Amino acid sequence: MATNTSPSYLTTFIAIGCITTIVILLINVQLESYVRTESEVNVNLGQRRDEGQVRRGLRNVLFLIVDDLRPQLGPYIDKDDPEYFGSVTIRTPNLDRLAARSVVFKRAYCQQSLCGPSRASMLTSRRPDMTRAFSNKRYWRKTGGNFTTLPQHFKNNGYWTVGFSKVFHPKESSNNDDPISWSEPYYQPPFSDSHYLMDQSGAGWAMVSDQDRSVAPLADDLTVKHAKLALERAAGETKNGGRPFFVAVGLRKPHLSLVCPEKYYNWYPLEGDNYMRNSSWENPMVKKMAHVGNTVVENGKTVIPSSVLRHLRRAYFACISYMDANIGEIIDKLTRLQLDNDTIVIFVADHGYHLGENRHWGKMTSDEMSTRIPLMIHVPGLTTSGSVTESLVEAVDVFPTLVEAAGLDPIPTCPINCSDVALCTQGTSLLPLFDEPDLQLKEAAFSQVTALDHSRYTIRTDRFRYVEGVKGKKWQLPDQRFKFTPEWDDIGQTWEFYDHRNDSLEQYNLAANPEYHKEIGRLRGLLRQYVERLWEEPKLI
Repeated sequence: MATNTSPSYLTTFIAIGCITTIVILLINVQLESYVRTESEVNVNLGQRRDEGQVRRGLRNVLFLIVDDLRPQLGPYIDKDDPEYFGSVTIRTPNLDRLAARSVVFKRAYCQQSLCGPSRASMLTSRRPDMTRAFSNKRYWRKTGGNFTTLPQHFKNNGYWTVGFSKVFHPKESSNNDDPISWSEPYYQPPFSDSHYLMDQSGAGWAMVSDQDRSVAPLADDLTVKHAKLALERAAGETKNGGRPFFVAVGLRKPHLSLVCPEKYYNWYPLEGDNYMRNSSWENPMVKKMAHVGNTVVENGKTVIPSSVLRHLRRAYFACISYMDANIGEIIDKLTRLQLDNDTIVIFVADHGYHLGENRHWGKMTSDEMSTRIPLMIHVPGLTTSGSVTESLVEAVDVFPTLVEAAGLDPIPTCPINCSDVALCTQGTSLLPLFDEPDLQLKEAAFSQVTALDHSRYTIRTDRFRYVEGVKGKKWQLPDQRFKFTPEWDDIGQTWEFYDHRNDSLEQYNLAANPEYHKEIGRLRGLLRQYVERLWEEPKLI
């Protein structure tokens, strides 16, 4: 049986027993609706070949995105600070294998450290102040503009585009996975993994035995199964001279709930985690808060017992290894189908994650742990031996990079106030870094956390991070959309400044240190210039 946080296993047994029949029926129905014979596949795809003009020689794309993953992975461990993430080495052999034939972007940053806003920004190549999808309940086509998405652009250029599980944030934040982006109906697993938990809140952890998993598979198990079937269909199509494909797979782990097969838990003994190494925090100017279910860590007052934190961290590590195994299954399938020589493979996360550092658990901060993401891209013929770049890059750069790497025409740079421009990018193609990893494409990366009347903007340069919390006004525009206008001179502002040369964990706020005032002033100017050039002044109604 599954092992979890509850002292009672009887209820778990009953719960799993009750759902077994339903789960099996759902799985069978979904698989039967998806599996087709080779002739049916060819007819089905062939009927759509006139949707876009197909250009010969285009590369396929396998887009792999995961949830809540900080870059605590082998290729990202700093030899000068090997315990930056703590003392635990997470086992990710499949990602290590992918990294060895990819460009690994060691300093990539998301634009907002929350699932929905981050994915909307990445997949439209617009910054959050343009999508205005600041929460998991806001759909960018309603709040920002009718922006062409990454998969939609490939679809418009003749690709077969299919998506699985959490690529966009589901439900209302994407109008149920943005149907216009896909060539076929989108696949979502029929359930989450919370049925393995006692309280159904999704806030705990559980070990799942092979026996239980065979009866009630995990959501990512089903996602991988369907993604592999899609690759089989794509192989049949490409072998017959058909369209290239864009297959997008979103794995939910290591997002809560931290449920995964038991064997991965066994890789990480509790006593092996020195989680207190980087838990100190000297930052009196800023209020920080995070949630583990209904448990709150606020203002440095940790109410999560250390024993629970150890279990949660262990579960997080185990879920990463489980995610890695799923990534391996998908990539191995690509190779067995002999699609790997013509397929770009990208691996990316929506945002990072705190595991108790700086008295914080979760995301939704402007800190390094929350905004820094893993990003690696394999392009056949360009990245055979693999390389590593320390250049600052952003999630908004993914869209233009994949477009050019696939062989499509570059997309234009967005003008100021581009809400009425369907296709453009507020990012930069990263292809120059494939040839020159030491090239500096941009001076800084920008992120934010925005609510209705408050925003925390941050600028990250090679050495420093500056954060400015500012109140603002929510303007209503003539088309009923909204924008946030910061009031930079408001007395309620907060500031943070960190020197990564001496403080890679961002524990010491130097905003009041006169030694850094000149650099703080420079970064403040760059940050405000960045925000202000995104928008013209709003027209009130």
